[in-house]
Amino acid sequence: MRRPRTALHCTPSLVRGIAFAYGGCMSRGILHHFLPASFYGRAILILIIPIIVIQIVLSVVFIQRHYERVTAQMTTNILRDIRFLTGRLDASPEPQAVMLSLSDLVEILQIEIRLPSDAAPMPAEDQVARFDLAGKEIIRVLRSELSSFRMADLLRESGTVRLWLDSRHGVVEILLPRRLVTTPNPHQLLVIVFLASGLMTLIAFQFLRLQIRPIRRLGAAAEAYGRGERVALRPSGAREIRAAAHAFMDMRNRIERQRAQQKIMLSGVSHDMRTPLTRMRLILSMMQDDEDRTALETEISDLEARLDGFLDYTRGQVQDEQQLTDPLALVTNLVERYRAAGHSITLAKLPKRPKPIILHPGSMTRALDNLISNALRHASRVVVSVSMQDGWLEYCIDDDGPGILPEDRARACDPFVRLDEARNSDSGGMGLGLAIAAESARDHGGTLVLEDSPDLGGLRAVMRLPARHSL
Repeated sequence: MRRPRTALHCTPSLVRGIAFAYGGCMSRGILHHFLPASFYGRAILILIIPIIVIQIVLSVVFIQRHYERVTAQMTTNILRDIRFLTGRLDASPEPQAVMLSLSDLVEILQIEIRLPSDAAPMPAEDQVARFDLAGKEIIRVLRSELSSFRMADLLRESGTVRLWLDSRHGVVEILLPRRLVTTPNPHQLLVIVFLASGLMTLIAFQFLRLQIRPIRRLGAAAEAYGRGERVALRPSGAREIRAAAHAFMDMRNRIERQRAQQKIMLSGVSHDMRTPLTRMRLILSMMQDDEDRTALETEISDLEARLDGFLDYTRGQVQDEQQLTDPLALVTNLVERYRAAGHSITLAKLPKRPKPIILHPGSMTRALDNLISNALRHASRVVVSVSMQDGWLEYCIDDDGPGILPEDRARACDPFVRLDEARNSDSGGMGLGLAIAAESARDHGGTLVLEDSPDLGGLRAVMRLPARHSL
């Protein structure tokens, strides 16, 4: 029965709230897309961004303000000498005589004046490099402060400023060293700052790497423990990181003690209950054959099957040693054994044989055996395939059975869960097959996924494991 639809009245404030929340989620999603995924990458980003911002601000302030102001001041100072010389030249009717009288002063001031007869041709426009900020500032000051200024050339000779000025005797050319109007090596401070920043950044990278190394070790130990491996971990680094490492080690020890107690309890219960069951079977064997005896034997068989399920689940949690294993050989042996027993099961052909990887062979064999037996219990045809790509190994078991509803697939992997409660242990099992397989996949750092079989139409069980070729 469908639920009645309810009307949603959107007020303007509600619409604004939804839009703000959506915009915030979108901005966070875009930000997360561009941010590095690792903690080390983000820490480097936090370190680099302030340095870059400081360098940009320093460059803008130094070049556009301080450097340009210094250049303008030096150019203004040299203009007094130029005005004095050109004034003496304009005041005399004989320019050659004036030049002879001012020769000592011109030599001291390092300003060369060429009369119209000796002056070089004046360019049609000011000659200055595109990125010569100081040169543009020199020309700006000359045009604003010197009324007789005509043109300037800062490209013809390196380190020399050529000026053309109007005078009483015509256009004169003035040559002066550029160091008189601008500071030498203006970018020296910036170079020193950049080099110092680069050196300090490298030192910070090294320090940051040493600080993040304990975090990586802790993460590697946690990941290895998730695969059933115990990696030695020595707490190091900052106080908070050492505290996290100690907490992880305490948690790992508690989990191992709890699992050991659980295994002992399950094994003890199963072992202690087999003795009375054996006595019950002995008593029943001496009774007459009737309906009551048959019913009791059925119940005893069901109870023994449940105990076997407990033991299988307990054995599934006990990991054997890891070793380099041929993943194809494991499943090939199982398929041949079931095929010899008369079951309709095939192994799909592989385009390329997968390389040996690190596995718990005993645990993986039990997991695959449970998946195949579970498929054969509910289907008439089973196909097993193995593939390896992108560093992952996949076991796929397809069948043509009724399958499992999508909403029940997560629950089907829980221990002692049978989706068909009306079935007995002979037809439906104990509900441990998928649980053992899922636990084995997690111990290897992988997953067990149940989905629809695209080929046979039933259920597909996909066990995905990381393909590690060395310990």
